[in-house]
Amino acid sequence: MQKFNIFIIPVLCLLLIDQITKTIISFAFMQYDFDIIKNFITFNPKLNTELSWAGNYIDIFSSPLVTVLLNVIAIFIFLTGYLLYKAKREQTKLSVKVIMVCGLAGCLCSLIDKLLWGGSLDFLQILDLFIFDLKDCYLTVAEVLFVIIGVLHNKEISVKEYSLFCYHKFKL
Repeated sequence: MQKFNIFIIPVLCLLLIDQITKTIISFAFMQYDFDIIKNFITFNPKLNTELSWAGNYIDIFSSPLVTVLLNVIAIFIFLTGYLLYKAKREQTKLSVKVIMVCGLAGCLCSLIDKLLWGGSLDFLQILDLFIFDLKDCYLTVAEVLFVIIGVLHNKEISVKEYSLFCYHKFKL
């Protein structure tokens, strides 16, 4: 657990920013709709009760049980991935810290959305393409950095190595 202490405060800060923003919007701004960047980004609050982006298209992904389970699996992957990283490296690079903070904050915000809000209070809309919230921004930052690092360091780690690490660590 000590390996994760450096992430607690930053993750909690991002989580609080996300949840306080949603609370303020839900109490005072649900009826508003306005341009943030003209003809590109709009403030347009909506409660997405489909519980996931995929839930808008495939029914199983709007099941509370399935989406909560997927959130727990994502958190497990972030934590175990970091444990493997720390087993291979002594120093943690800034990019990995950002992935962990944004990824964990995004996953925890998503879990809170499902359990407390009954969905995600999305409020930022790009054109008529999609609507999102701060949690989605956190997850996008984590995903983009993860892909970049994965491409740059694809010879250093494999899914097989990760699977064996988890198997031996947890005797799955």
